[in-house]
Amino acid sequence: MRKVFQFVLVALLMSSCISMKKRVYIQNADESKSLSYVISKQEYKVSEQDILYITVKSLSEATLSNNQQRQVGTNDLIFYLNGYSVSANGEVLLPVVGPVYVLGKTLEEVKSDLQVKVDVYYKDAIIDVKTSGIKINILGEVASPGKYTFYQNRVTIFDALSISGDLSDLANRQEVKILRHTDGHVSVFKVDLTSDSILTSEFYFLQPNDVIYVEPLRAKTWGIGQTGWATFQTLLTTISSTLLIINFFKN
Repeated sequence: MRKVFQFVLVALLMSSCISMKKRVYIQNADESKSLSYVISKQEYKVSEQDILYITVKSLSEATLSNNQQRQVGTNDLIFYLNGYSVSANGEVLLPVVGPVYVLGKTLEEVKSDLQVKVDVYYKDAIIDVKTSGIKINILGEVASPGKYTFYQNRVTIFDALSISGDLSDLANRQEVKILRHTDGHVSVFKVDLTSDSILTSEFYFLQPNDVIYVEPLRAKTWGIGQTGWATFQTLLTTISSTLLIINFFKN
């Protein structure tokens, strides 16, 4: 019986303790050198159901805007009320100008197309096109999972992890899933946060409506402690309970 318990103890300690190698980001970078990485920048392309915040101003003409665009605020409701929703056929409908096709175009391309149409009606028009914030869903082994909105032009995967309170010690940093919506499809990709390849990956910068899912390590799925001491305590409790049951039936 003693040999069985010894074997179980060693096996659990070896398999459940989470090493530092599984907790550290970007491990294969040479710490003795100052390294520089070429970051992959992908322009966001407008997708169906996006809400674009469009303003058209002119010194010589009235401002082209939604009726409620002068309201001040930064919450999602203000953007929803003031923005232009991309329809199922890929268009936004602007006052005076009419429908403009924007699906699959970058914000700069949308701005350029609008400029051509607006110049017909307004002189010296200044156009600004933005998304209604970059919304990211973060699920799994993070401190604070949930939906977050960033009011900035670019968001990195580390921005998202930071706002969610970072990954837990039990998070599988080598297989983080990213669900990305493109052209009516959802694609699932895996990224390794322990490798410096993430810095040059197309997933370093997130896209609006990306979903990040962080899976747990096996130690979490087995319900065993994340450190050797925690594992030992769990095992000791299990052994004590087993011995009590055995003694009960013996008596």
